[in-house]
Amino acid sequence: MKIISGGQTGVDRAALDAALSLGVACGGWCPEGRRAETGPIPAHYPLRELPGGGYFERTIQNVRDADATVIFHLGELQGGTKATADLCREARKPLLILEGHPGSAAEAAREIAEFVCAHTIEILNIAGPRASQWPTGYDYARETLLLFLPGAVADATPRLSFVVPAHNEEHELPKTLRAALRAAQAAGELFELIVVDDASTDSTAAIARQFGARVVRVSFRHIAAARNAGARIARGEILFFVDADTRIAPGHVRAAMAALNAGCSGGSARVVMDGEAGLGARVFLHSFSAIYFGIARLGAGAFLFTRRELFQAVGGFDEQYFAGEEVYFTLALKKLGPFRILREPIVTSARKLRMHSTRSLLSQSFLIVLGGKRAVRSRAKLALWYDGKRECAPSDERVERARLAD
Repeated sequence: MKIISGGQTGVDRAALDAALSLGVACGGWCPEGRRAETGPIPAHYPLRELPGGGYFERTIQNVRDADATVIFHLGELQGGTKATADLCREARKPLLILEGHPGSAAEAAREIAEFVCAHTIEILNIAGPRASQWPTGYDYARETLLLFLPGAVADATPRLSFVVPAHNEEHELPKTLRAALRAAQAAGELFELIVVDDASTDSTAAIARQFGARVVRVSFRHIAAARNAGARIARGEILFFVDADTRIAPGHVRAAMAALNAGCSGGSARVVMDGEAGLGARVFLHSFSAIYFGIARLGAGAFLFTRRELFQAVGGFDEQYFAGEEVYFTLALKKLGPFRILREPIVTSARKLRMHSTRSLLSQSFLIVLGGKRAVRSRAKLALWYDGKRECAPSDERVERARLAD
């Protein structure tokens, strides 16, 4: 099944968010310029702009493309919602109108299931009032569709699970989740996004939900424990661990699946930094990468992948370590089969290189090398990972972050 909508606030976005959170195919047409009542429709919604088209033209196209339409509403049909119903009748397309009432989501989900079964529907258009006209419509429609969709998908269990640990990542998280969604959708497999919100005090959780992610709230302040918490609720056969400041591409997902199909136990990718960093920091990173990826062939915590059964076989990430846990995880996986370092590098934030001096980077690395396992068994002297410093977002990103959190 595929869910389509026009991307307007309210019911339209509820449909897309529900589909995205379950890895169900979704899309639809939106007005040229991705117009909506609160501004441009966020880029992570996989909608196509209708050239020269406005709201009405978009509605016509979505009704035509769908096998049937479900309208969520409260009270008398008005405006664009009424126009949608009229268009369905004119086109002789099956139409189900659901009036939302608190506590009736389960009954509405049952009605949709019967409607879909009766009309053999593969592409379902979802429509309804915008958020300003029905403030609770989003929650009602999303709850209903989350109850309906798992039973409507041939294989409701996602094959791919993307686990993103995050602590106060409202600045970086939108870019990370947008990239992860594009990469996952390009793979052509059912997937899920899981954000492990580790004691955040900002809008991390709200942003994650706007991208259709399942949010797990923990208070560990411990990266290994946060990753394990996400893995415990993950349903996919293949697990991807992506840091909240890291962007992956479709090629990473395809190459990872190919490596696992070829018998590899897991893998990672080299790292390139976004933005500017000083000469000393860049020399440090180049030298570190040559040894870490080129000689030791170890995985970067920013991006790791493996099969669920192998993750469980090695016991997940060792929670006695507050840093370097990816090293021990990689070594454990290597005992089960080849470990692949992908050719295409991932892109991660250079903020640590900008916010910490080269001297600080070298001294912390040196202390860990000298101290070995003992040095990473507590947060002490691990400010590089746990000081909580975050860069200020540019003004345009602050606006987008606020919009996503609304």
